Amino acid sequence: MATTQLEDRTARLRLREKLGYGFGDFGFNLYWVTMGSFLAAFYTDVFGLPAAAAGTMLFATKIIDAFTDPAMGAIADRTQTRLGKFRPYLLFAGIPMAGAAVLTFSTPDLGDTGKLVYAYITYTLMMLMYTVLSTPYAALSGVMTADSQDRTSLYSIRFIFAFTGGFFVNYFTLDLVSYFGQGDLEKGWQLTMTLYGFIAACIFSVTYFTTKERVKAPIKRINDPVQDIGDLLKNGPWLILFALAIIIMLVITMRGGSSYYYMTYFLERPDLLGLYLGLQMAAMAIGAASTPLMTRHVDKARLILILMVAVGILSIIFYFVPKPDANGVVTISGNDPVTVEADRMISAPPEDADYQWQVHQRSFWVFTKKVDIPDETYQEATFENFHGRTVSVLATYTDEEGNRVTVDSGTFPVELMIIFLLNVLISFCLGPKSPITWSMYADAADFNEWKTHRRATAMTFAAATFSKKLGSATGAAGILWILAAFGYVANEAQSGASQGGIVLLQTAAPGIAALIAAVFVLFYRLTREELAVIQSDLKKRDEEAHLMNTDEPPPVTP
Repeated sequence: MATTQLEDRTARLRLREKLGYGFGDFGFNLYWVTMGSFLAAFYTDVFGLPAAAAGTMLFATKIIDAFTDPAMGAIADRTQTRLGKFRPYLLFAGIPMAGAAVLTFSTPDLGDTGKLVYAYITYTLMMLMYTVLSTPYAALSGVMTADSQDRTSLYSIRFIFAFTGGFFVNYFTLDLVSYFGQGDLEKGWQLTMTLYGFIAACIFSVTYFTTKERVKAPIKRINDPVQDIGDLLKNGPWLILFALAIIIMLVITMRGGSSYYYMTYFLERPDLLGLYLGLQMAAMAIGAASTPLMTRHVDKARLILILMVAVGILSIIFYFVPKPDANGVVTISGNDPVTVEADRMISAPPEDADYQWQVHQRSFWVFTKKVDIPDETYQEATFENFHGRTVSVLATYTDEEGNRVTVDSGTFPVELMIIFLLNVLISFCLGPKSPITWSMYADAADFNEWKTHRRATAMTFAAATFSKKLGSATGAAGILWILAAFGYVANEAQSGASQGGIVLLQTAAPGIAALIAAVFVLFYRLTREELAVIQSDLKKRDEEAHLMNTDEPPPVTP
């Protein structure tokens, strides 16, 4: 009934509904984080595309997104079914999305040109299906409640799930690829995405059944999507958010997408990639969870400004952290015999040292254990059929005072400790970005309705999704273009110039982008006090519209 709709507009959501909505973003991040963290590396090191060609492909497909995102927003805004406006897409589009993802991460034998064409087609298809799902999902949050603080709480829970999904993807994906592929990376990626697609489709169904749409569009409206876009282009807060989303997503993608190259080719510690990316997502989740507490004391725009400045400063400090003198361990990437030298793993070991080799292996992808190899006590050792395992060495010697000393090459050097600490701090500062900016998008949709008497929730979020994808694509393409410019060659030791480019991508480049984002925030003017006035006016309009369209008395406002 109309009365219920009026009462529900600013309803405080139950925890069950917030959890159901937030759970959906766990499913989305099975795709999104996989693309952000691994797609560039998949195209260069597994699929076999040149870095420059892959970068151009990732960026060029955004031209199609420029049309599909607003088109999907217009379609979703005009969808009217007994199941709802936005929720039905979550129920029916999950399986096609899974199929598109599996095709994208498949590696057919088509030759260099054929592979590039295949990549264009499948990546475009995957992003099209992502749009069909993500645009209604994003818009759904804008019609569940109009209460600004409750929206922030909703987005915080959503992004806790998002970053939890991101942690799952970053920590387990490469192990799943290795487990399913058993040395065949192409098969491993295909089966891993099949598993992710099935899980995601089930999660989207849960979101459909646990959420409710409450905020209704004005009864009298002009069904013109071109006018919807025109309204957005006149919406000052939305324009700032659009630019902000592009830049911040570029920061996040550049950090996540270059991590593989940074850990593999610069630090030479690919065994730590899952932990590095996992901690990155865990810290972002903690930051997201802290957002409601932060926004109680600091206005959303000011908080974003502070956080982006912190990201910029910490990232520039990160740039100056040197590589450890010795890499500590060696990860074996095949079953062929590999000879490992101890002096490559321990900086300047004594000549009279005895060596005890160890193999680190995963148990159920979570626990790490060391297995001693008692027969190998030499300065170098040969390992065969140890694919996916990591080798370290103990060096035992007598010091100048006659004491027996043992050095474990697997111990974290101080440089790695600093790198991991900075990674966690930067990620924590980036965590609140998502719940805050998405909450601000919902506020911008309310501002648009207040100003124009038209509500285009899905169009508002579709354009926001496009800015997110444009920033992500720009970041991923930028990684590949910069790698190509510095002479990157897949699956080989990198030159000094290439390593310099990799370090820049992981540290200073995203830091400078974060500082640029902080400048844009200075122009955002939609304050907490203005939002309170807007919500009060919109509620009065709802009551007036109710009186014009029903004989029931208006609801009593306490």
